[in-house]
Amino acid sequence: MYTPEPIAKAIIKHFAPSGAILDPCRGNGVFYKHLPNAEWCEIQDGRDFFLWSKRVDWIISNPPFSLVQQWLLHSFEIADNIVYLLPSNKPFNSDRFMRKIYEWGGIKTMFQLGSGRDIFDNYNVGFGFAAFYFLKDYSGPINIVFGAQNNKKICHTYTQQQQVENLQQIELDL
Repeated sequence: MYTPEPIAKAIIKHFAPSGAILDPCRGNGVFYKHLPNAEWCEIQDGRDFFLWSKRVDWIISNPPFSLVQQWLLHSFEIADNIVYLLPSNKPFNSDRFMRKIYEWGGIKTMFQLGSGRDIFDNYNVGFGFAAFYFLKDYSGPINIVFGAQNNKKICHTYTQQQQVENLQQIELDL
């Protein structure tokens, strides 16, 4: 399933990756073409992400959902900043997987973008989708950002703790 260009652009704009960047599953290039000087992998083109060993500063992409755990664990070996567009429940599917995430670092931000049917063409599933920012050695709270829906350009940022703190508005160009 390919990421629509406005979603990829919003994710890149929100997280603003810099330095050495890798798009590990380039697909049709929607992330890659907006990441100047980025490197890429794409199994269909003979570049297998699981054979990539060069360290990078950032990884940003939409990985295969069926391989999320393996994909993320390999990502932990080569980058300190990782942003993946995923079904919102994927990082929380198992206690064991959650513990591996938090042994490495943590989830700094969950940029909630809407449901599958809001984001992808011909994807009639209501699961939420978010761009998760995994950060090496991070131990703070998860910042939950609700992206634009129904063409609204305002979203809210919440810091999830005992109570909602730090409410601010963010303008998006979608």
